Amino acid sequence: MAPEAVDYVMCTHLHVDHVGWNTRLLDGRWVPTFPNAKYIFHKQEYDHWVAHGDYVTEGAGSSDSFFDDSVLPVVEAGQAEIVAGDFGLDDMVWLDPTPGHSPGHVCVRVEAGGGKAVFSGDLLHHPVQCRRPDWNSRFCWDLDMSAATRKRFVEAQADEDVLVLPAHFAAPTVGRIVGAAEGCSYLV
Repeated sequence: MAPEAVDYVMCTHLHVDHVGWNTRLLDGRWVPTFPNAKYIFHKQEYDHWVAHGDYVTEGAGSSDSFFDDSVLPVVEAGQAEIVAGDFGLDDMVWLDPTPGHSPGHVCVRVEAGGGKAVFSGDLLHHPVQCRRPDWNSRFCWDLDMSAATRKRFVEAQADEDVLVLPAHFAAPTVGRIVGAAEGCSYLV
C-alpha cells in the first residue's frame, strides 16, 4: 500500500517508539509520512507533551527530540486531529482510554463482522503482565495508575472473544487473555 492511500493513523500514545514513523525527512525537513492521512492524537496526551516535553528520553538511551520531529510536523501540516478519549472514528473503530503508561494512553478498539479486537499499545509490554498486572515497565508515567488500568483491562478481556494485539510482545503477537478464575494468561 502506498503512503498516499492511508486515511488514518491512530496513535495509542506519543512515546518515541509509537510515533517514529509518523514523519519522514524530506529535503532536510520532517513531513508526515502519510500525506493524506489524519493522525489521531488524544488531547490529554498531546497537551502533556506540549507542557512537559520528551521526559521519557532522559536516561533511556535516546536524546533525540521525537515530539519535535514526529508529532509537531504533523500538527503544523494540519493533519493532526486532537480528540477526546472516547473518540470514535466510526461505529467500528474507537478509542478506549487506558491512562497510566502515559497520561492519555488509549487502546484502539475494532469491532466488525462479528469479531472484536483491541490494539493495546503499551498497556501490556510482556505476557507475564496478564498474570501480574501490577508489574510495570520502566517507562510508565504513573506506576499505580498504570497497574490499576492494566488490571481492569486484563480482567475485562479475560475469557472474552476479543483478540488482543499488543505492540511489544514477541511473535506471534495476536492472542487472547484467558483464565480469569485462576489468574490470567496470554494465549496465542
